[in-house]
Amino acid sequence: MSEHLLEVKDLAVSFSSYAGKIRAVRGVSFHLDAGETLAIVGESGCGKTVTVKALMKLYGNSAAFIEEGSVIDFKGQDVVHMNSRELSKLRGEGIGMIFQDPMTSLNPTLTVGYQIAEGIRFHDKSISRQAAEQKAIELLKLVGIPSPEERVRQYPHQLSGGMRQRVMIAIAIACDADIIICDEPTTALDVTIQAQVLELLNDLKEKTNKAFILVTHDLGIVFDFADRIQVMYAGVILERGTKYEMFDDPHHPYTWALLNSVPSKQSKNKGALYSIQGTPPDLMMPIQGCPFADRCDYCMPICKERMPQELQLSETHTVSCWLEHSMAPKIKAPSMRGEE
Repeated sequence: MSEHLLEVKDLAVSFSSYAGKIRAVRGVSFHLDAGETLAIVGESGCGKTVTVKALMKLYGNSAAFIEEGSVIDFKGQDVVHMNSRELSKLRGEGIGMIFQDPMTSLNPTLTVGYQIAEGIRFHDKSISRQAAEQKAIELLKLVGIPSPEERVRQYPHQLSGGMRQRVMIAIAIACDADIIICDEPTTALDVTIQAQVLELLNDLKEKTNKAFILVTHDLGIVFDFADRIQVMYAGVILERGTKYEMFDDPHHPYTWALLNSVPSKQSKNKGALYSIQGTPPDLMMPIQGCPFADRCDYCMPICKERMPQELQLSETHTVSCWLEHSMAPKIKAPSMRGEE
């Protein structure tokens, strides 16, 4: 058995395309323990969603495939080598997933109650249809949907965006999964509904011992929800640590840039938001050095020649950056947006 609830080692995921192989995730390692929340942050296209879908081999008919690495669950089983029957059991009972767009994830031709009960009956063959529907009503009530007895018979288009996301949460927790993956759960929602959904997730976290993985590009929603954060870019982890380490003492220029991209009430220049210049590297091409080198304000020649090794800053804090080398110039982290 694994000492962690989940342990990912040297995971590499690629896509086959007409022009060649796209290396979307390149040697990612991390772990997850019961009751904690890990946030994976980074820009769109950095490999966050590809990484978490690999935890369930949830690629459908896409051209994605796991090239190497392992995903060990708390039973000591490697997800990479699971057959379709084992994966069906894992999805729902072991790991539940909240997708970022409930309108495309929910079936528009089926009632929300049927879609919740369907997963319950799939994983528990002994439960009756009536009992599964009653559990669906209880789950809708748990996630804060009013009049659940009526809503259970409605279709996705009859619900608001916030309610549809709550239905997705109900489906994810319906089979009492040990791990809940939240893939950009608030992206399509307005600010008020975002806050309500995050409050609901926090409430579920406090009431259960479930582990959460939060995938997001928005560091603004991470602090109140995550215990640990890992910053991902071009398929690799550049920095990781507790939320306090990452917000109070970040070390990688990409982490600095992400933090500065978060709007602040204290910002003096209210007319402009900080943006990271340039574009991410082409993942079809070999990346020799640090993938962030071409966009980094502190890039040195060696940054384009060799990928820096991961340096242990503390028991929980690591970074991969040549600025940490003893021969590198001493660069002080820039003031975060809104600071004096």
